[in-house]
Amino acid sequence: MSTGISFSQQGAIGVIHFNNPPLNLGTNRGLEQLEIIITNIERSDSLRVVVLSASGAIFSAGSDMKEIGVHLQRGTYASEKMQAEISLRTRLSLLPVPTIAALDGSAYGGGFDWALSCDMRIAAPHIVMSLPEVDIGSFPGSGSAYRLARLIGTARAMQFILFADKLGARQALDWGVVNQIAEDGSALDLALQWAHTIAGKSATSIRAVKAALSGITLPAQEGLDRLQMQLSAQIADSDDFREGMQAFFEKRPPRFKPVPPETET
Repeated sequence: MSTGISFSQQGAIGVIHFNNPPLNLGTNRGLEQLEIIITNIERSDSLRVVVLSASGAIFSAGSDMKEIGVHLQRGTYASEKMQAEISLRTRLSLLPVPTIAALDGSAYGGGFDWALSCDMRIAAPHIVMSLPEVDIGSFPGSGSAYRLARLIGTARAMQFILFADKLGARQALDWGVVNQIAEDGSALDLALQWAHTIAGKSATSIRAVKAALSGITLPAQEGLDRLQMQLSAQIADSDDFREGMQAFFEKRPPRFKPVPPETET
């Protein structure tokens, strides 16, 4: 059974490809395959750049909600599902070589986080990006919140996440979320052009640049990952998340806990 995730290498360029359309959902089997791929990249001496790409109109719509429901029933949502996602996205962000996300499709939730975990992003003009987790009583629990805040600032990230806004490619470019828009051809075509240019440079220099820039955030990474796990555990135990999940499958608006009545002072 295919995991919907593959890796190929051409010379010094590696390509991780999501191929599980139409939604390219993140599954447990997919995470297992990604763990193998990322481990091999970490150990490789021949790679100089990695591109993350996807088939179809949606880069990724995030995690498989059915699997999340199973994890909630088993009590393993934080300890297994979120632990694996947090670990792999951190490892992707800290790979010893530069990474480029080629967004030819829209990215939602965890799918957006895979793109944010890369060093650079190239987007097709028509795509949108969103973190809609709060609408089902959850939150962007595997790093999107702080990765986005680093790019656009805390106040703007707060608004974007709490309102579950959609970010178009043009605005994403203005905000610094994407590095460039692929005006001619696909985002993957342009990402591969960038990759070939980078791969032609000194391997020592490439890895030194990546190490230097990773060093800016590395000291805080362990604490951030621990915080994400703590928050994920709180979400897993919340009635609102369970209601949000049930509402998602029943295709209705969630009925969260009522707002407490105002009191006069």
